[in-house]
Amino acid sequence: MKKKMLKKFASVAAISGMLVMLAGCNLSLLNETEVEGAQRPIIIQGPMPIEAENFADRLEKVKVEKSGTFVFYKGKLNNYPVIVMKTGKGMENAAAATALAIEKYQPIAIINQGTSGGHDPSLNVFDIVLGERTTNIGSLKTTNMEEGQGIDPTTWIPMDLMASEGSGSDDSANKVRYYEGDKDLLAAANAVKDTYTKGKVVEGTIGSADFWNSEVDRIKWIHEKYGTSVEEMEGASVAQIADAYDVPFLGIRILSNNKTNGGTYNSGTAAANQDYVYEVVKEYISMMKK
Repeated sequence: MKKKMLKKFASVAAISGMLVMLAGCNLSLLNETEVEGAQRPIIIQGPMPIEAENFADRLEKVKVEKSGTFVFYKGKLNNYPVIVMKTGKGMENAAAATALAIEKYQPIAIINQGTSGGHDPSLNVFDIVLGERTTNIGSLKTTNMEEGQGIDPTTWIPMDLMASEGSGSDDSANKVRYYEGDKDLLAAANAVKDTYTKGKVVEGTIGSADFWNSEVDRIKWIHEKYGTSVEEMEGASVAQIADAYDVPFLGIRILSNNKTNGGTYNSGTAAANQDYVYEVVKEYISMMKK
């Protein structure tokens, strides 16, 4: 009987020891998770593989996660968590990917970057535009014309979908909505612009819509109406979602072509922009640490 009791106590002691060890392991894992969680990641977005994978290849300790068609490259840059997102092209893809990423990763900032078409004739291929403002250039209201009267896009009116929760017929919606680039992200981008030697880096207005403009007169009309420097297909939808969640946002777009001055398409611009954005992110991390 005594031997049985000793064995029983030994078993209980062993189990208790194992539980203590497991609790210690779990506490250690919890502490590690809390430490990692204290650093909210910076998210870098690129629509196409050519606009995302160059940056992702430069991260350390990369883990790839997928959700739907969206791809997330989770890694570290200067020991700080950075996530590169391949969002896919277009406003809908970019908006959905951004909402998903914010809910899932709770980022401290979002940079939407990639290639773009020039609207400003003073800008050349390989020049980079920092989005002091980003706007939806595809949100428009037509004027009233009856059958047989034709169409006239030059009379269309900008429509601010966020002006109210009511009908778009409200006159308060007849204006352009601009999303301002985050001041700290802009400061980081300007601080390292001298490291970029393939063109100039300027602040400007980025226009977004699900269209590809090759009509020079149309491009000029948008440039005059909205003050756009470039056009692309994602930034404004990302800015809108980031604004809804109060997440700092900046668009950074390089000119891959410029129809207004004959600048022909160059695929090397995508990698050049990511090289510059890499320097921006390093500077932003340094600013946060200070």
